[in-house]
Amino acid sequence: MGKITASIYVTLDGVVESPAWTGPYFNDKAGEHAHELLFASDALLLGRLTYEGMAKAWPTMTHEGEFAERMNSIPKHVASSTLTDFEWNATGIAGDVVEGVRALKESDQDLLIYGSAGLVNTLFPHGLIDEYRLWLAPVVQGTGRRLFDEGIDPTTLELIGTRDLGSGALVLSYKPAEK
Repeated sequence: MGKITASIYVTLDGVVESPAWTGPYFNDKAGEHAHELLFASDALLLGRLTYEGMAKAWPTMTHEGEFAERMNSIPKHVASSTLTDFEWNATGIAGDVVEGVRALKESDQDLLIYGSAGLVNTLFPHGLIDEYRLWLAPVVQGTGRRLFDEGIDPTTLELIGTRDLGSGALVLSYKPAEK
């Protein structure tokens, strides 16, 4: 069984939308952590909006060396009910997203979700995400999409790791708590 890790930038007030606010906190330590995550994964799992933004930006970012090479070459699975044409080494998840992701996970692929709050909220109630890597920035946005939508069932997560990025930001790693 493969593992699904969600890597998400988040503010102190839970905002995950338009993470331009991460710039001042991304340093060499953050780059090392991002490298470890990407190179430990077999494929990316992305929501439509994240895929579209990344597919537009990453093919031109060749100055990012081996990270860009890996980002551009790694297979990508995209959850979208509206896209039919995929580029950038991507395929769509046909039909029911939850069942499609479950099948990917059963194929022993380790999948990395970048951002994609909508996808995370779709998968969360089904227990398909094995680890949450929350890149916590010392920022309060006040408005914007929150990590988890209102109305989800209360759930306990277990802290399994912390990483101080030395910039005021932390990476907090959680897994679903044993029931």
